[in-house]
Amino acid sequence: MKSIPEFWFEPQPWLNGQSSPANSFVEVRNPATGEMLAKVGLGDTKMLCDAIEGAVKVQEEWAESSSVERGVILKKAADLLLDRKDEFARLLTAEQGKPYAQALGEVHYAASFFQWFGEEARRVYGRIAAHPDQGREYLIESRPVGVVGLITPWNFPLAQGAKKIAAALAAGCCAVWKPSEFTPLIALALGPLMAEAGLPMGVLQIVPGYGGELGAALVDHPEVKVISLTGATETGRSVMAAAAGGIKRVSLELGGNAPFIVLPDADLDQVVEDLIQLKLLTSGQVCVTANRVFVHADSEIVMREKLAEKLADAKIGNGLEDGVDAGPLIHQQACDKVLGLLDAAVASGAEIVYQNRTYQADQSLVKGSFFPPTLLARVSDEMALAREEVFGPIISLISYSSTTEVIRRANETPYGLAAYVYGSDLTECRAVASRLEVGIIGVNEWRPLKAEIPFGGIKQSGIGVEGGEEGIHEFCDTRVISLPKPKLV
Repeated sequence: MKSIPEFWFEPQPWLNGQSSPANSFVEVRNPATGEMLAKVGLGDTKMLCDAIEGAVKVQEEWAESSSVERGVILKKAADLLLDRKDEFARLLTAEQGKPYAQALGEVHYAASFFQWFGEEARRVYGRIAAHPDQGREYLIESRPVGVVGLITPWNFPLAQGAKKIAAALAAGCCAVWKPSEFTPLIALALGPLMAEAGLPMGVLQIVPGYGGELGAALVDHPEVKVISLTGATETGRSVMAAAAGGIKRVSLELGGNAPFIVLPDADLDQVVEDLIQLKLLTSGQVCVTANRVFVHADSEIVMREKLAEKLADAKIGNGLEDGVDAGPLIHQQACDKVLGLLDAAVASGAEIVYQNRTYQADQSLVKGSFFPPTLLARVSDEMALAREEVFGPIISLISYSSTTEVIRRANETPYGLAAYVYGSDLTECRAVASRLEVGIIGVNEWRPLKAEIPFGGIKQSGIGVEGGEEGIHEFCDTRVISLPKPKLV
């Protein structure tokens, strides 16, 4: 069993390049065991305003710094993160609950954004455009917007922070980051690492706290030019409404209700392998996870049997133990919500095919917030399980009869974040994928997200993108200068 690492940082807000004492605290506990990890200092509105003002003081200097210099710092951060990947992964597992192997994957994923945007920093090009008047021309350039506010959730607390921080800093923006109060430790661990990478004091401020207080203050502050949020759709709706008063730009990555479409000719062994990995990733607490698994009626019985067999092989427990495939949910309230959705579905005719309760054999986990990974059949489109984002390890099988039908049903949701299509005929897979109303689609792939590509939702799943060459422009303004063409004298 792996140990919880000793802290190499103070569990206090990170302001102006150093830890700053807070007046209030939250107990952060391991969701697998209930063990308290630390009392972490939380910021209040005054501290958040101090952080914003500190960022404002260095914004002009950071914006005018060389893009090459900014890139070097970000790539150094990537190297440091990978050098210390074991410590970061163990801390992430202890705080969030996901298995060590998944936490290690998140560390690598986070580092890839620092590396990618470290390279993209020097590729924010301007251009010269023709002017209709003789002897003049236009200079079109991208400029950093200024200080930005970043709000991240608890399910991928390191990676979600990294993708926003890296893009903002690469663009030349200073950032004030409000991580979730449920997972503040991994965020605060990043502060000293960024300083070691060479980031000047004040360019990144980290203030954990409650969203209702700090999130609102971040949106309201006149010096914060962009709000980038990853969170629930309802939270995004509130942020968007609050930002309207200042005509403030928002970038929102929100909830999902991803369809996972299994075409009649799909390789069911691959489907089962990938689907189990997808649903056990962070115990289903993933905005892009498969929420509705559409299986052709002819394949449904075989699919059930294969999934039940594969699910039975999984080990559910403390993510710091070897061989664990899935950990707990983030807290007991999350378990209660998922159980409510499951009970309502069963009451409406859904059938529990299998539940994995291997964690119950370990008495050290009795205080953990575990929910049994569940295979559910006979789910209908009208059930809340099929209409809402479940955020738990429930595999909901939904039968369909034709391709036209499944596309229509897959799109009958206000969400449009991710989707998956599995089949042997790639022409048909492409045709199905092209008609799905979502931001990203994996064809015979369960984890298509990478730093190199833009990712964002449509409909009520969000506005804007993260990653790819497009991600840096979420933090840039376009400026046009009309001027005379230079002449020889």
